Amino acid sequence: SASGKVIVNENQDTILLRGMGLGGWMLQEGYMLQTAGFANAQYQIREKIEELIGAADTELFYDAWLANHVRKADIDSLKSWGFNSVRLPMHYNLYTLPIEEEPVPGQHTWLNKGFELTDTLIAWCAANEMYVILDLHAAPGGQGQDQGISDYDPTKPSLWESQANRDKTVALWKKLAERYVDEQWVGGYDLLNEPNWNLPGNTALRNLYQAITDSIRAVDTRHILFIEGNWFANDFTGLTPPWDDNIVYGPHKYWSFNDQASIQWILDIRDTWNVPLYLGESGENSNVWFRDAIRLLEDNDIGWAWWPMKKIEAIAGPVSVVKTEGYQSLLDYWNGAGTTPSAAYAKDVLMQLTEDLKIENCVYQQDVIDAMFRQVYSDETVPFKEVRDIPGIVFAADYDMGVIGSAYYDQESATYHVSTGNYTTWNNGWQYRNDGVDIENCYDNVNNNGYNVGWVDEGEWMQYSINVNNTGAYDINVRVASGVGGANFHFMVDGADVSIPYYVPITGGWQSWQTMTIPNVILEPGDEKLRLYADGGVFNVSSFEFVPVGPTDGIPTQFMAAVTVDENTVQLNINKFLNSPLPALPGSFEIFADGNSLPITNMTIDPDNPRIVYFTVGYTMNAFELIEISYSGNQVTATDGTLLDNFTLEEVENTLFSGHPIPGKIEAEDYSFQSGVELETCYDLGGGQNIGYLDVGDYLDYEVNVAFAGEYQVDYRTASLGATGGLALQILDDTGNATTLHNISFPATGGWQTWDLSSSTTQLPGGEQTLRILVTSAPFNMNWLEFSLLSKVDLPSELTAVNVSPNPSSGLFYLDATLAKAQNTHLEVYDINGRMVYTKKPAKGAIIGESIALTALPDGAYILLIRFENGEVYSERLIKG
Repeated sequence: SASGKVIVNENQDTILLRGMGLGGWMLQEGYMLQTAGFANAQYQIREKIEELIGAADTELFYDAWLANHVRKADIDSLKSWGFNSVRLPMHYNLYTLPIEEEPVPGQHTWLNKGFELTDTLIAWCAANEMYVILDLHAAPGGQGQDQGISDYDPTKPSLWESQANRDKTVALWKKLAERYVDEQWVGGYDLLNEPNWNLPGNTALRNLYQAITDSIRAVDTRHILFIEGNWFANDFTGLTPPWDDNIVYGPHKYWSFNDQASIQWILDIRDTWNVPLYLGESGENSNVWFRDAIRLLEDNDIGWAWWPMKKIEAIAGPVSVVKTEGYQSLLDYWNGAGTTPSAAYAKDVLMQLTEDLKIENCVYQQDVIDAMFRQVYSDETVPFKEVRDIPGIVFAADYDMGVIGSAYYDQESATYHVSTGNYTTWNNGWQYRNDGVDIENCYDNVNNNGYNVGWVDEGEWMQYSINVNNTGAYDINVRVASGVGGANFHFMVDGADVSIPYYVPITGGWQSWQTMTIPNVILEPGDEKLRLYADGGVFNVSSFEFVPVGPTDGIPTQFMAAVTVDENTVQLNINKFLNSPLPALPGSFEIFADGNSLPITNMTIDPDNPRIVYFTVGYTMNAFELIEISYSGNQVTATDGTLLDNFTLEEVENTLFSGHPIPGKIEAEDYSFQSGVELETCYDLGGGQNIGYLDVGDYLDYEVNVAFAGEYQVDYRTASLGATGGLALQILDDTGNATTLHNISFPATGGWQTWDLSSSTTQLPGGEQTLRILVTSAPFNMNWLEFSLLSKVDLPSELTAVNVSPNPSSGLFYLDATLAKAQNTHLEVYDINGRMVYTKKPAKGAIIGESIALTALPDGAYILLIRFENGEVYSERLIKG
């Protein structure tokens, strides 16, 4: 029952429902059977089946469907996975006749089938101490225009067009309440699933809810009534205040951002009316979305039920029903692309489908369950199948289970199209797993487990749990395929590079497989986490086989890579474990920033991975500096006794973030500090969030890095229903004092999500700055602000002339730069997020016709930097597109 803002059991213990919707059992939906293109509603699906196999065998099919779709084994499994409840989507026609078939109009003929199935489900759940939420998913006549989710037939009167259908709905709920009034493990009654009908003010919906409430309360005062809003459960207009003291409001959530702003509207309902919330449906997305949504809900004390448990050939649920070749042939026929099957053949295929519904015949997708439970409160990774022994074979698709950024990283990891307006695939191959990693069926004839990772792009990686049996050097035979070539990757172990990047050849196609051998990779017992890291380009990978080639002492001890850890720390990766202790400071090591030697104040070998050395420098490095490292001694040795080879001016990957780059766009919500500002979902092009609910005196601070001093145009993307907004753009000094750069006002746009641009200009000094937006007139919303260079200051002293052409370009730029004197320069290109996407050291002297290829990068704005030996920097904006 409801107790204030929480749900409690009979002992008054707070219950957080974690449930699974049993969609597709009592009510078939076309998308779950892959029939939506020609038969979306259940009555249409049934007609198609009956046309093939006849009425009698269709009855046999549906009897087997109901018997096998949900069984005791399913409920036992749900309990073992962590669920404490199920939501039962009921079709009214299993409990009572349609009004068109009633022998006596206005009376109600009760059918045993639905009640018996419900009784059995409740018994299975009671044995597992799980709650059953009864959900009227298909009401008499259908409660919405969406035919698939309520079996609505437009040729017959809907729930809203027929008093007889509404009377039958009221009577059905009274019958259910009479039957289950004393059932402890019935968690409550979800009165109507996702109504979607034009009901002005939702008056008709409230009237029906109140009539159902009266009928239930006449026989049952104990159980919760779950109330869904109109328009797919989320429009509660007219449905507050609650009319019963045991009501829970039940919105649904799909495909939106998982931030506090996305659910604030339902929290406001809870707080205003002091009622609990229950998210009765969510799902149909990636593991990243599942984990984030559940964490958001549970952090706000909201119970939930996911949707659905089973579908044919699906990755986004805990169980997938195998699609046979026979069933595909029926789909082909129904889609007009196949020959007419015989009745006997079609019956065999369909009856096999009912056998395949049994959970023991389905594919259990453990990664989905792991994301919904363990990952919600843990960033630790676990093996997907098993820890792989080395030497041995690792399959690319069997990367560890865990949250994004811990077990893997992919550029696209979920769809948020309700918030952004753009649907995004996460696993482009729609096979095997439900993460952002793109997996497809594999046709490699070597070391193939049936799947390969494809569409591997720059910056993406996968991690694997390994067990190295013996210290040694290993060749890694990597199976790759590429239609274009040019991609490269390397391996890491426990946070350290163990190979240099290697380029993938053109193999002749995305399923034309070749072996690349990565030689002499040193591995040690105790190495636990292997990563394949994509450095650039696009390629497919199937497997990697580790082959021992001999002891380590015949292989040089060498520099692998180096990276900034923070503004004072550099991590050096060596290919072997090193002996401790290191020599006295600086131990023949040197670290440089833009050619200037930095003082090394500490050196430490990582005790957990002795191939890593950490250096602390007495200097604050920044994102736009070229960091390099050298070693020229003979005192550092590996554990196999070999000396570390000398190396000179090896580049340190500079990962430091030093503010938003200017020129460039800054999302309004990406502030470093704010006062009085709130965020909300933004429906402008690109989606995301915007700042809003602004009052005069509110402010936001942004850390920026201005590539060079000059005059800038500043564009502000704002919206306002009817008021004029305004702000002052200010710059803060080191003591926090603010100087106003310009003031600007914004006209009303006619709506809080009706967006327009306003512009002003300002002079900005170069380097790292803190900018402040101070609200001077309110209210208004802001999505983003963008800085564009209008005029440059004088060129650096080392540069006499410079030209980049064409600019804009489709991706290939040519640079000419005349220098005051011959010297070494360094070219870098950054995207608008401050990430380096291109780097090169041209030959010493003038730069003539130097090509800068950004063809593989998305269209947009980039920043080119030319660094000189004296520390000066020249910057220019590149436009690709």
